[in-house]
Amino acid sequence: MQTNNHSIGNAGEFYVLAQLAQRGYVAGKTDDGQTLIDVIATDPETLLSINIQVKSTAQFGGYWMTGNKARKSFENLWYVFVSLKSPEEIPEFFIFHSSEVAECVEEQHQHWLSKPMKDGSPRKSSDIVNRFQPTPKRLETARNRWDLMFNKF
Repeated sequence: MQTNNHSIGNAGEFYVLAQLAQRGYVAGKTDDGQTLIDVIATDPETLLSINIQVKSTAQFGGYWMTGNKARKSFENLWYVFVSLKSPEEIPEFFIFHSSEVAECVEEQHQHWLSKPMKDGSPRKSSDIVNRFQPTPKRLETARNRWDLMFNKF
């Protein structure tokens, strides 16, 4: 059975909820596609709550596609990038603060804009391609760093 983007997104969000629950956090999923926030999580000891945007991919190529809002930083927003594996395997999780995502996405967007289109014409800012593509080293330092989200950034 082939999965669609909605199924991939839902799978990623539920994996994130499971990981947070296993770590003792209280977390809930927001309504699908309603906001930038997919999951709200709270540390029951400190009552610190955070907002999480989940981005999932089933065919990891070193980057995730994002929306325009990813180019803006929010103090209390975190991203969990999920690389799904086969249904028998646990996915990989990479945790980043929105400030890191915004910087990287904006840099990638500007780089993309600087390249001419195939016909030689310049790209327009309204041609929106936003993707988050951290360096492999930075990606590795973000692997399974759930602890980062509940420390003051």
